Amino acid sequence: MAMVVDAFAGKLVERLANVIEEKAIMVLGVKDDLQKLQRRMERIERVLKDAERRRIQDETVKGWVDELKDVMYEADDIIDLCMIQGMGLLQDDHHHSQPAESSAAASTRVRCCNFPLFSCVRSVPFRYEIADQIKNLNVKLEEISEDKDKFNFITSSSYNSSDAYVVNKPSSRQSSSLPEPDIVGWDIRDATKSLVELLVSPNEQKCRLFAIVGMGGIGKTTLAQQIYNDSKINDHFVLHSWIWVSKSSTSTTDLLKEIIRNVGGSYGESTTVAELQKILSNVLHGKSLFLVLDDVWGADVWIELIKSLVQIATTKCRVLITTRDRNTAIKMRAVHIHNFNKLSLDFGWELLCKQVFTNNDESDMQRLKDIAMQIIEKCDGLPVAIKAIAGVLLTKDRNKREWDNVLNCDAWTITGLAEELRGALYLSYEALPSALKQCFLYCSLKPREFHREELIHEWIAEGFIKPSGNALMEDAAKDYYMELIRRSFLQPNSSYVDMSTCTMHDLLRGLAQALAGNESFCGDLQDAPSTNSVQKLRHLTVFNERESLSIQHLNHLRTLRLVTPTSLNTQVIGSLKHLRLLILRGVGIENIPDSTGDLVCLRLLDLMGTRICKLPDSLGNLVNLQFLLVAGCESLHILPTSITKLYNLRRLNLRNTPLNYVPKGICKLEHLNYLSGFIIGDNGIDEGEGCNLEELEALKNLNHLDIKNLEKARGKHASVLSNKPNLRELFLNCTPNISGHIQQQEMDNIVQVFDELCPPPGFEKLVISNFFGGQYPKWMTSSSISATLSELTSLHLYGCSNCPQLPPLGKLPQLNYLKIQGATAVVSIGPEFLGNEEPAECAFPKLENLALVDMPNWEEWSLISGEEDNELETSKQLLFPHLIAISIQNCHMLKALPRGFNCIRHLYILSAHNLSRVSDLPTLRKLVVADCPILQCVEKLESLQNLKMTDRKNKSLPEWLISFLQQHIKPHDNLFHLDLRCSAQALKGCLKGRPYWCFLQQVPRLEAYGENGSMHLKYTKEPFSYQTNVVEDINCADDD
Repeated sequence: MAMVVDAFAGKLVERLANVIEEKAIMVLGVKDDLQKLQRRMERIERVLKDAERRRIQDETVKGWVDELKDVMYEADDIIDLCMIQGMGLLQDDHHHSQPAESSAAASTRVRCCNFPLFSCVRSVPFRYEIADQIKNLNVKLEEISEDKDKFNFITSSSYNSSDAYVVNKPSSRQSSSLPEPDIVGWDIRDATKSLVELLVSPNEQKCRLFAIVGMGGIGKTTLAQQIYNDSKINDHFVLHSWIWVSKSSTSTTDLLKEIIRNVGGSYGESTTVAELQKILSNVLHGKSLFLVLDDVWGADVWIELIKSLVQIATTKCRVLITTRDRNTAIKMRAVHIHNFNKLSLDFGWELLCKQVFTNNDESDMQRLKDIAMQIIEKCDGLPVAIKAIAGVLLTKDRNKREWDNVLNCDAWTITGLAEELRGALYLSYEALPSALKQCFLYCSLKPREFHREELIHEWIAEGFIKPSGNALMEDAAKDYYMELIRRSFLQPNSSYVDMSTCTMHDLLRGLAQALAGNESFCGDLQDAPSTNSVQKLRHLTVFNERESLSIQHLNHLRTLRLVTPTSLNTQVIGSLKHLRLLILRGVGIENIPDSTGDLVCLRLLDLMGTRICKLPDSLGNLVNLQFLLVAGCESLHILPTSITKLYNLRRLNLRNTPLNYVPKGICKLEHLNYLSGFIIGDNGIDEGEGCNLEELEALKNLNHLDIKNLEKARGKHASVLSNKPNLRELFLNCTPNISGHIQQQEMDNIVQVFDELCPPPGFEKLVISNFFGGQYPKWMTSSSISATLSELTSLHLYGCSNCPQLPPLGKLPQLNYLKIQGATAVVSIGPEFLGNEEPAECAFPKLENLALVDMPNWEEWSLISGEEDNELETSKQLLFPHLIAISIQNCHMLKALPRGFNCIRHLYILSAHNLSRVSDLPTLRKLVVADCPILQCVEKLESLQNLKMTDRKNKSLPEWLISFLQQHIKPHDNLFHLDLRCSAQALKGCLKGRPYWCFLQQVPRLEAYGENGSMHLKYTKEPFSYQTNVVEDINCADDD
C-alpha cells in the first residue's frame, strides 16, 4: 500500500503531541526540536488532502508529495528512536541509583542495538546526534513547506469530518446495511441457461472449452458462478473445480494443488509440476470434470499445464474460462465464445436499487431516479462501478442536493490512471475517509483471499486504526472491515456466514496498486518493474516458488511478507531496520537471526506455520512489538524469557505450538488482550520454569484467553478470571489422559480448580477440553447459570469423560451453538439438560445448532420425564424453538430420538448403531444417514428435500430407504434430491432395468456413487438425463 499522505501526517502530528511530554523525551533534551517539527507538520497537513488528490495527475505535485513522504517516514522512525533511547537512558539512571545487580539481571535490560540511526551511545554526544537528526528534518520540512506555496493547494480546515472515521458513534456518513446480491436483468439469466445447455449437451468431443469474454468489471465472474452452481452442471459432472488464474498468479504448482484439492485428492508432500500432474491424472481417471478457469490472461495455463492431462484422464471434460481478451479464448480453441455485454441503464438502475434502497422505499426511488440514472450512465454499464458508486450513495443523505454533488464531483474526470480505473471506481475511493483509504490500499498487498483477523492485526500494526473512547482497536478495526464490505470494496466469501474471509475485485485491486505506485509490490520480485523502483519499496509481499529468494538492498522496507519461500537466507532480515511488519510463512523458514532484535520499530512478527526451532533472546529488544504470532510452529519448544519485556504486546498466539513451558513474567504484559496457548507449569524437564495461574491475574485487558494443562494449577485462583471485564472467549484445557487411570484425588483437585475459574459476566464463547472431574463446575450447574452465563452464545464441551450428567444448559438465554463431544460417562439425557428439573417457559430459547459426538454409552434421550405422548403435548414449556440442525455422530448405543423437535431443518446421523427409527419431523428438509445398521423406519418427514444415505458394506439398498421412497415421492415433486454412497453391488442394482430402478426412476434428482466415488450414476427425471460409468458384467445379476 502507499502512504495516504494526509492520513499519515495526521497520525504523525498526533504521535508528536503524545511523546513531547514523555520523560524519555525530556531526558534526551529534544523537546523543543520535536515541538518545532510538530508545528511545521500541522501547517503542511492543511494542504495534504488536495495534494493527495492532485498527485495522481500532476507529476510535479507527485514529486513534492514523494519528497514529503520520505521526510515523514524518517520522522516516524525518529519518534521511535527517541522513545527507545530515552527509555534506555532512564533505565540506566535508575540502574545507577540502585544497588549493584547480578550479571544475569543486567543481561535482561534493553541492550544496545546495531541500528546506525539508532546509535546506542548513551552519552552527551549521542544526545547531540539525535538532536542534529531532528534539526535536519526540520530544515528539510521547512524547504518542503516553502515549496508548497507554488502549487496553490486548497487548504482544508484542521479537522475535516470527511477524513475522520468514528466507529462508535452513529453517523449518516457510515453506510448502514450490507449490499444485496448483484444478479439483475434477464441477460445474465438467459446467458446462464444457454451456456448450461451447451455445456451439458452430448458431443463426441471428449474435452470442450467455452469462453466468456468481456471487459474488466462487466460481470464475467458472476455469470460463471451462476453456471457453476446450476443444478444441471452439478448433476452432469462427477467432479467440479473453480480456479482463479489471474495475471498476478504465477505459481503453476499452487494452481495444480488447488485443482487436486477441489476434486477431492491429496498431494501430500509433492512439490513439482510433474508430481502434481501425475496425482491429478490419477484423481481424474475415469470421471467427468467441469472446470472453471476464472480471469485468464494467457493461453499457456491451459495449453501447457492442463489440457493434455484432462483429455487423457477424464471420460468427459467441459472447461469454462473468463477472460478480457478474445484472442486468448481463440488461442485456447474455445468452441463457443460468449461476449458479455454491458448492463443497460434499466438493469443498472435495478442493481443500484438493490445496493442502496435495501428497504424498498418506492418514494425515495422515484424521487431520486432522474439523478441516479445520470450517475449510472457515467458508470458505463459496469456492475463493479455501479456497486462502488452505490457504496458512496449509501453514505449520503437521500436528498437531491447530496446525490447531485456525487453526480457533479470532479473525481469523475480524474486523469493519470488507466481508463478502466477512472470515473466511478476512483470517485468511490475518493469518497472514503482517509483512514479507510489506507486500509483499502493495504489490501492490495494481500493474496487473492484474505482473512479478517489477519487484516485487522496488520492494520493496527501499521497504525491505521484510531478507536474512539474506550473501544478496543481490534473492535474498531472490525468496523473498518465491515464498512469496506458495505461500500463494496471487499467481497465477502459466502461460505463464511460471519464474513470472516474476503476477496477484492481485480479492478479494485488494480486501482489500489495504481494508487500505491512504486511504494508497494505484490508478486514475484523478478517481475518487479525496475531495480530502482524495487529499492524504494516500502511494502513488499512475495509469492515465491523459486529455489531461493534474495531480498537484499531493500533498505526502506516497512512491511515484508514472504509466503512459502523454498529457502531464504534470513540473515539479511536484520538489516531491514525500518520494518514495522515482518510476516514469514511456510516450512522453508527454519530460523530467524539474532539480529531480528535490532528491528526496534517492529510492531508485528508473524512466524506461524514455520519450522523455526528457536526464537533469539534479542526478541526482548522489540519493545514496540504489538503482535507475536508463533502458532503452529511444530519445532518450537522454548520461548526466550526476554519476551516478558515486550510490554506493548497486544496479542500472543502460541496455539498448537508444542512448548515445554511459558516463561514466568507474562504478567508484565498488561496490554495483552489476546493470549492463546498459555501453558500451566512445565514438562517435568524444565522444573520450576513454567507459569501458574497467578500470572494471569494482572492481565485485566484480556478478551481472548486459551489456557492449557490446567491439571497442573496449584493454589487459590478465585480472581484470575473475575477481574477481566472484557473477556469474550475462554478456552479451558486439560492434558488428554492417555493411560485412562485417574486417581480420585486428581478428579477432586481439577473440580476445585474449575470451580474457581468462574468467568465474568458478558463473555460469549466457552470451550472446555479434556476436563476429567466427576461433575461440571458449580458455575455451570447451579440454578443461577442463566445469570452467570447470560451472554454465552457458543459452548463446546470436549472430552469431559467422567461427568455422567450434563449441565442445565437449556437455561442459557443466548446460547446459539452447542457441541458436546466425548462425554463417555453419559448414559441418559433427560429433563435436567433442559433446566435442572426446574423448567422455564422456554428451554434453549436461541439454540440453532446442536452437535452430540463420540458418546458411546449414551442410550436414552428424553425431553419430558417418561416421554409419554400426552405429557409432551400438554407441556407448556417451549423446547428448542429456533433449532435448525442436529448432528449425532458415533453414538452407538442411542436407541431413539425424542419427540418435540418441531422446527429442525437439518439432521445428521452418523454411526448410531442402535437407532431404529427417524420420524415425526414435519419441518425437516435435509437428512444425512450413515452407518446405521438397524435403522428400519424413516417416515413422516413431509418437508424433506434432500436425503443422503451412506452404506458401503451391504450389497443391497436398505429396506427403510425403499419404503420411504415409495411413500414420500409424489408425482409433481421436483425438489427432492437423493444422494447415495454405496457398495459397487448396490450401485449396479440402481441401474436402468435393474431391481431398484423402478423406485429410483421416480426420484427427481439422483446421485449415486460406489467404490469410494470411482463408480457413479447421475439421473435427472425432468428434463431427462441419465449417465453412468458403471459397466455391467455378465455376472451382475448374481451380485444383487
